Amino acid sequence: MDIIKGFILGIVEGIKDLIPWIDSSRPEPEHEGEDDGLAKYFSSAQWRYWTIRELVAQVTVVLVLLILIRSAVFELRFIPSESMVPTMVIDDRLVVEKFTKIFKGKYQRGDIVIFYPPPTATAGVEIIKNDPISIFNRLLGLPFLPQPEAYIKRVIGLPGDHVDVKAYDGVYINGVKLYEPYHHGSPEFLPDYDRSVDVPQDHYYVLGDNRQHSADSSRWGFLPKSRIIGKAAFLIFSPLKLKPSL
Repeated sequence: MDIIKGFILGIVEGIKDLIPWIDSSRPEPEHEGEDDGLAKYFSSAQWRYWTIRELVAQVTVVLVLLILIRSAVFELRFIPSESMVPTMVIDDRLVVEKFTKIFKGKYQRGDIVIFYPPPTATAGVEIIKNDPISIFNRLLGLPFLPQPEAYIKRVIGLPGDHVDVKAYDGVYINGVKLYEPYHHGSPEFLPDYDRSVDVPQDHYYVLGDNRQHSADSSRWGFLPKSRIIGKAAFLIFSPLKLKPSL
């Protein structure tokens, strides 16, 4: 019972540690004898209880801070496929910022976004699970925990846009050709298909920069805004500067 009590109180104490106006000091129990090493922390029931409570409190602080940072500031991701070549290559590391999602709530043409694919992209399967363990894993984002697969693509069509994708030519937005400098004029990155769509409200039309090798809106349709995790801010050691223009 002391272990369970210490665990529960440790969580409470950890949360109190994060609130600056609450005194969360926890004095050590009195210790009899001269041993001040590690053995002290397990020398009595009182010390064992204090040790468990203190360890759980510190772990709670770390986990809460990690969740807050990943949810409201930034997180790290890596590139899993060749769909964003030449801008990004497999295993590139990037920083994903959350300020745009929280404070603006909308994205600009050319933004590179990370998102959970809709069921239309995964053979009708909803990959986002909302049981407590799945939610906890997504909030923490630790690499050894199971995570739903995330995609990374570039925002091409905004809500209300008419998008024409022309094979071996390029993309037209409301009749104006989109200038995409990140392709460096190379035809190997141009689409090999035709599409003509109108983007609905609260959705985006997203494409990979490597148009011929990308599972994107050209295959599975529009991306709901609610499934966006965040916007790519920069690659580690490599800023993202090039954007398309009309």
